[in-house]
Amino acid sequence: ELVAIYFARANILHKDSNYEQSSICLEIANKLKLEINPCNSSNLINKSKVLLIESDRIEVNQKKDTDYPQSIFIVGMPRSGSTLLESIISMNPSVDDLGESDILEESFLEYKKNNQELTLSELYYQKVNNGKNNSKSKSYITTNKCLYNYQYVGVITRHIPNAKIIHCYRNPLDNILSIYRANFQRGNEYSSSLIDCAKVYLNQDKIMTEYKIRYRSNIYDLSYDSLVSNPKKEIQSLISYLGWEWNDAYLTPHLNSRSVSTASSVQVRSPINTKSIAGWKQYKKMLKPAIEILTKHNRYRNLTA
Repeated sequence: ELVAIYFARANILHKDSNYEQSSICLEIANKLKLEINPCNSSNLINKSKVLLIESDRIEVNQKKDTDYPQSIFIVGMPRSGSTLLESIISMNPSVDDLGESDILEESFLEYKKNNQELTLSELYYQKVNNGKNNSKSKSYITTNKCLYNYQYVGVITRHIPNAKIIHCYRNPLDNILSIYRANFQRGNEYSSSLIDCAKVYLNQDKIMTEYKIRYRSNIYDLSYDSLVSNPKKEIQSLISYLGWEWNDAYLTPHLNSRSVSTASSVQVRSPINTKSIAGWKQYKKMLKPAIEILTKHNRYRNLTA
């Protein structure tokens, strides 16, 4: 109850632009959360490394079917604009939104156990369709927003026919702040430590950079900052990448009636806006531990300039 109370206080103070007191409440709330659920960042980072290596080792089962539907995998860090992206994409009536489903990982583990009697794609689509009859309809499109599938990009590219991978990212300090402010109800234990948030962000960045070197043509980069600053240009580019016909409805994802159960449920009901860009500057003092870690890396050396 105390965790919920302090997060609520932090949100109220944030809305009142009292960022110093909001920071204090956030630090208390997250410290309490860590006492309940210790951080798990090392497990997540080690898993990323193992899967990067393993994606090169596993043999591709050549029994492929080009008639599989288009599968869109949205990957990246939590609070990186993925829910907005999913709302935009699901304005297409042919899209089946799978949400934050972990069926890819389930399928991969089964694939490793069954001696490749079925291809990974066959196992995956069995779970996707769950008895539906439209498993191979070319007009049937799925979106999977299990963000930690960034760890499986190599597996997806080599095993899932007609897969499209969209990597969502944003200013790392805005991203880390948003994660730290989100009272995740399950998982993401690292979110309560700014140091571990920075470590996970950098690991995700490193892993995706490596996958982009190997599978550049299969991965689309979507910057949240660019998306909300110039939505028409960015959305048109995205829809073109997906090979879909343009519809102005893609510009009004806030009118999407689909159910949203993530921490972004409130924001996604508002028209696309730039309100959350550079919000980290109001919390610069609190974010110092994350800033120190990020700016040690050349890519982010001038992050706060």
